[in-house]
Amino acid sequence: MTLFTPIRGPHRDRLPPDAGSALFARVRPHALRMPASEAAALPRAGADRRRLKVGLMGGSFNPAHDGHRHVAETAMKRLGLDEVWWLVSPQNPLKPRDDMAPFAERLASARAVARHPRIKVKDFELHLGTHYTADTLVALRRRCPYMSFVWIMGADNLASFHRWERWLLICHTAVIAVFDRPTYSLRALASRAAKRFARVRVPERNARGLADRRPPAWVFLHTRHHAASATRIRAQRKGGGSG
Repeated sequence: MTLFTPIRGPHRDRLPPDAGSALFARVRPHALRMPASEAAALPRAGADRRRLKVGLMGGSFNPAHDGHRHVAETAMKRLGLDEVWWLVSPQNPLKPRDDMAPFAERLASARAVARHPRIKVKDFELHLGTHYTADTLVALRRRCPYMSFVWIMGADNLASFHRWERWLLICHTAVIAVFDRPTYSLRALASRAAKRFARVRVPERNARGLADRRPPAWVFLHTRHHAASATRIRAQRKGGGSG
């Protein structure tokens, strides 16, 4: 995988004026297409023309668990979101394939765990043929201009965010909400991405207005931790344990 090369210059925490169009030009053409069945399933703006605020949780969901639902429900409450979409990834480029359950199995597990009318499980990336968050976000933003998207991720992801493909494009496509995780918070807040975008970090007390901001903008949320772990669940299944 070829990682995105950071733009160099005196202002390393923001892009040059013409950089946005240059970054968007690198998006794979197929990422802008969406099957008619998927497009028809997208919600439309209400009669009041209010912009829908949608949180996006991307991941392998290998498997989905109550911790995912806890984050989604907390995000709706703390960020004032109308919905949260779980974007089940066919294959996370940063994770090994060896321990990855089939896509259909992971999608089914997400649907079984969601159990909330405003948590929607989506398989957009399978239909779009995208493997990278940057491509998926650009496709959704162009297809859904009436929506305000918030990318939701854990502090562990923020710590390594600079390794993601075209991570700067992600920051300039959607605002970001980061949930703290045990043992990761300090490392995440000292990360390359956190430092680069320190000037646009939103105070936690203003988190509810995050979706109304233009990217780049992000917030770090301190929340009640949930004990569920996909890694632990997989280990228990291999060992035949239940506790």
